[in-house]
Amino acid sequence: MPELSPLAWSLILAALVIGILAGHFGWGKRWPRAFGKLHPDYLTGLDYLVSEQPDRALDMFLKLLDANADTIETHFALGALYRRRGEVERAIRIHQNLLARESLAPEHREQALLALAQDYLRAGLLDRAETLFLEVSEVPRLRASALSALRGVYERQHEWKSALDTYRQLARIKAAPPRRVAAHYLCELAALALGRGEIESARSLLRQARQEIAPFPRAALLRAQIAEREANPALAERLLRVALKESPNLLPEELPHLSRLVAAERRDQLLAELASASRARGIGELRQLVFAAVVAGMAQAPGLRAAVETVFQQDETLRAVWQAGDGRFERIVEEIGALLAHAERYRCSECGFSGRSFYWHCPACQSWETFESYAVVKLR
Repeated sequence: MPELSPLAWSLILAALVIGILAGHFGWGKRWPRAFGKLHPDYLTGLDYLVSEQPDRALDMFLKLLDANADTIETHFALGALYRRRGEVERAIRIHQNLLARESLAPEHREQALLALAQDYLRAGLLDRAETLFLEVSEVPRLRASALSALRGVYERQHEWKSALDTYRQLARIKAAPPRRVAAHYLCELAALALGRGEIESARSLLRQARQEIAPFPRAALLRAQIAEREANPALAERLLRVALKESPNLLPEELPHLSRLVAAERRDQLLAELASASRARGIGELRQLVFAAVVAGMAQAPGLRAAVETVFQQDETLRAVWQAGDGRFERIVEEIGALLAHAERYRCSECGFSGRSFYWHCPACQSWETFESYAVVKLR
């Protein structure tokens, strides 16, 4: 959607105010006569909006609120619109002004608290947002909305135990997101436990994660770490292969790790097995394996040569490098590896955020498990 100019936003705000008032007072066909009876401060506020003086317009609307309690819903609509535009300070002023009214009805007070909490969240004032969401979560009709927002606050603060507790509360009122989200919270807690050397605690948390959803690649990766710490490379290898089968997006991160777990004389066999399995599941997965192998310096392994040639011939940019080469496989792979080293390797399927590092939790849109293996290779 193209970004609107300040004038366009002002006209939208003006139309919103007039439209809500028209509906509220039932002007209908009596519009010309009714418009003449409109409070002068609203006319002044609309004039400020159209002339792109939003702060002065807001002062007029807030002044009118003190004079006419029937305009509360209009101010909620204006506050929400300001928040969506990113003008959070103005939204906060509107909702704080509402809460300052002693005569505000309880249901409007609760609505204003929720709106103000959403303003604080948008502004990044997480502590203030958390306090208000907790207060509003005690209101039955707003409980699901407040708890859902509160869960997001805890995610952004990496307070995984609180996020999990809030998830459980949402589950009790049948408003929770998919169980995979709870499994990720448990894996976050397990990873912290591993960092502290609390192996049994981590095991327990990973068992709970698998009870939420199975198979679960992330839990398998953490279990592989435990197996490796306990000098059980065979189990670690098996768990890593399970994780990679379920989530090929992990190949760029975990292929070198898997290779280190295997004895040197078995590495070519391992890569050949991975190539065969990837080819059977489609060119997309084979491409992920080849790109991971090239970046890790493994593409020259005999078990991968045919897979590398297949992928390079099917990628438009890589084919140009391939065909321009002098036929020396090793040199061409080295050149393409240099290109891939500067490529963005992952992209969020929800918001398009991309980068070279893998995240289970997108740092841009806060979605879980949406990072996909992705490489845009540009000729330099």
